[in-house]
Amino acid sequence: MPTPDELRADIAAARADFQSALEGASASWEKAPTPGAEGEDAWSPRQAAEHAIGADLYFASEVCGACGYPGLELSRLSLATPAEAIAAFAEASAKSDGRLKYVSENDLTMQHKSMGSVADMMALSASHLRDHAAQIRAAG
Repeated sequence: MPTPDELRADIAAARADFQSALEGASASWEKAPTPGAEGEDAWSPRQAAEHAIGADLYFASEVCGACGYPGLELSRLSLATPAEAIAAFAEASAKSDGRLKYVSENDLTMQHKSMGSVADMMALSASHLRDHAAQIRAAG
C-alpha cells in the first residue's frame, strides 16, 4: 500500500496535469467534445472543470469523514473562463491539502461507507483529476 506521502504526491501530480489542461482550454472552453454523447462524455471543458474542482474538495471531505475529522464546505461552481477555473482550482487544492496533510499511515485503512479505504479514496481523487484533464484536452 502506498504511504500517505506517496498518495499526496500522486494527487499533486494529477493536479499539475489538470492545471495544464485548464491552461490549454481557452479555445474550447464551451465546446462539447462529441455530438450525441451522453453523460460526462457530453460535457464541455467548462462543465468538466466545474465538476472536477468540486470533486477535489468532495474527495478530501470524504477522506476526513472516514477518518473521523470534520469535512469541508462544498458549493457549486460556475466558471466563465479557464482563468476563473485556474483560480478556483488553486483555492480548492489549498483547502483539500489543508486537510489531506493530516492523513496518517493509520488512517489509510479507515473505511468510507461506500468508497472503500482512505487510501482508495486518495488514489481515486488523483485518477479522477487525470480522467477529466484528458477529457478537457480531448475537446480541444
